[in-house]
This record gives sequence, C-alpha cells and structure tokens, in this order.
Amino acid sequence: MVRRRWIAMTIAAAFALGWTATVAEAEKLKLVLRTVPAEAAQEYLKTIPKKFKEATGYDMEIEWVAPRELRRKLITAAETKTGPDMIEVLYNGAISVKDALEPVDDVVNEMANKAGGYYDIFKEGGFFGGHWHAAPYTTGPQVLNYRKSILKQVGEGPPDTWEDALRIGSKLKKAGLAQWAEALGSHTIDPSTTVLCILWSYGSKQVSPDGKRVTLDSPETRAGLNFIKRAYEEAWPKAVIQWQILENNQTFLGGKTAMTINANSIAWKLSTEAKWKSVYDDLGFALTPRGPAGRHCTAIPQFLVLFKHSKMKKEGKALIRFILEPKTQIDIAKESWQYTPVHKGLADQLPDRDFYKVMTQQALYAHVPGWPGPQNPAAAEVHERFTLVHMAQRVVQGQDIDASIKQTVEELKKIYGIR
Repeated sequence: MVRRRWIAMTIAAAFALGWTATVAEAEKLKLVLRTVPAEAAQEYLKTIPKKFKEATGYDMEIEWVAPRELRRKLITAAETKTGPDMIEVLYNGAISVKDALEPVDDVVNEMANKAGGYYDIFKEGGFFGGHWHAAPYTTGPQVLNYRKSILKQVGEGPPDTWEDALRIGSKLKKAGLAQWAEALGSHTIDPSTTVLCILWSYGSKQVSPDGKRVTLDSPETRAGLNFIKRAYEEAWPKAVIQWQILENNQTFLGGKTAMTINANSIAWKLSTEAKWKSVYDDLGFALTPRGPAGRHCTAIPQFLVLFKHSKMKKEGKALIRFILEPKTQIDIAKESWQYTPVHKGLADQLPDRDFYKVMTQQALYAHVPGWPGPQNPAAAEVHERFTLVHMAQRVVQGQDIDASIKQTVEELKKIYGIR
C-alpha cells in the first residue's frame, strides 16, 4: 500500500513538474528574426532577450531563420493562427496578412516623438487601414560603396547622377579595372533595389496614387529601362543577370567590383581581417545616384508584427517599446554596423564614421516597393513576384522595351485587379 501510494505521488509530482515547465515555456514571448550577413549584427541581436528581461522582467526567445524562410513563416502563422507571437517583416510584407495582425498604434505612437519622428518609409510599410499594424524595428539603407583609388585612376570621384555612374562605369570597363556592378537576378533585396532606384529616379510609377490605373507604360519607364540596358551593355559585367544578394559583396571583396549599391555588410567584412585593411581604408560611401525625377531608392526597412492569436500581447508591446527606445536603437546601430535607427533625430548620436553619415541621409530618400501608389497586398505581391525585376531582365537580354512594358502592364493589371 505504501509503495502504491509512493508511486502515485511520484507520478503526480512528475506531472506537476511537467505542467509547470510547460507553463513556464508558454510564458516566453516567441519572436522570429532572419539571420543577417554581418556576424557583428547577428551576435548583438542574440543579446536582446537578456537585455529585454533585465529591462522588463519578461522572458523571450528568438528563433533564427534564413531570410528566404521569413515570408513563409509569416504566411503560415497568419493562416494557421499558430506559431510565434511576433515575427520580423521586411518592406511592405505586413499588409499581405493585415487581418491576422494586432494593431500596435498605442505603443508605436507613444514612441514616435522620442527622437524626431520615424523616417517616412516606416509609415509607408507599417501604417495602413488607419492603424499601425507593423512596428518600426530597424533599417539598413543601401548606399553606393566605391573604391576611392580605383575611381581616381579614371579621373573620377563618386557619381551624383545615374549618367555620372554610367560614365564612370564605362571608363572602368574600358580600362580593364574593377567594374561598376549592380545585381539584376531574382531577389527581393539587391536586384529590386537596382531596378526600383533607377525606375523611380527616372519618374516611373507602376500605378496611379489611388491604385486604380496602371501607369507603367510611360516615357519615364522607357527612359529608366533604356538606362538599365545601357548600363548592362556598357558598364556592368554580364554575370549580374544572375546576381542575387551575396555576389556584389563577394566580388567587391575579391577586387573585381569597384562600385556597387549595398548595405554596410561590405564595410563590416573588410573591417574583420588585417588582410583587407588597405581596401577598408580605400572604401568610400555616397548616396545612390539621382535621376531626372530626383533621388529615390528603397532601403531594407524592417518591422515587428504581433499576431492576434498571441497570448502574449502585453509582452509583445513591451518588446516593441523596448526596441523603439532611443538607447536600444543606437546600440543596435553601433554594434551591428549595418543598421541605422528608425528615429530621424538619432543620426548625430552614431559613431563618427562615413557610412553612418551617408546611410542616415539615404534613409530620407527611401520608399517601400509600390511607391508612390497605395500600399496594399497587390503592391507587396508585385515585389515578391519580381515583376519589375523580370521586366528589366527581359530588356537587357534583348526583348524590345515596348514589348516588355506591355507584358508587365498585363501582369500588373491581374495582380491589382484592374481591367
């Protein structure tokens, strides 16, 4: 009898311990973030759970996924109403699942005026339907990286306009030096940056501001595509048609590229080993070139979204508040190298390095894909499908510009539901 009672008590105790452990585990806020190229950024972001616990008393854990897995995780969690409490979202991806997201107006508005307000790109990507559905997290403005000594060999400094860039790129190619190169493969980051920066700077718009008309078929789009074709033929290496997100870094480090648009992962990598010190000291930064319609580009705006299915909404909003604190924003930027704060007023509190100065200026010219049209699921889908990138790819591979525009217009009509 005693033995039976002891067994029963042991089982009950084990069950109680197991239940307690399950409750403890359930009380951790679960966040999904993407892995990032710069190891310095990755290592710093791993310290966020500890810092958050110290600041708030709340426990959290981060699940790291490859960038290509981030959107799949977002869609799956939204559709199944299970999984993480929060997830990182890039560009305008949040609007695709807005009905699954908890509005976070209270905390985002509370932190808005902490340091000069948010950069415009965050409202473009996070505020829709009259609410903040995605909270600003951080951004990695992409700027022009160039080798000072190599441009000097052809009598040039950094370009101000796209025509300047083409002139410099043509000189580099003719001289047999490291080239100007921009990614043109199928990817939502670097190749999309190439195409959007150029098309926007030439005045191209995929739809009207109200989203009711496809406006891609225009002289401005033709001018932008013509420039991309000329750059591909006269300056860029032909391999860029396959480049996605790593190749411009690799070729720059390998001495084959002298000028390219990139986030700050190139500078960070060059700083990590003594063998690259001379190249690091030779590295310059400039704003992305401007065109006839001005200087426009995208960045890599990153947001945090909180799912409606989460049981940790209080903790989730506490994390947003913690992330948006000026001190946290400055620490993320300083320790990661490749990010800048979401608040406009923090630029002068960053380290006195050229890349920070240029990146914070570049953020003023940044937009999310679909700009200046309305932010809606169609705008996000165009970006995810590489619709404009594929148009440019067809042109550089020989398709007539008018034919490529016509094909893209039909694709846009289907995506936007426009007759």
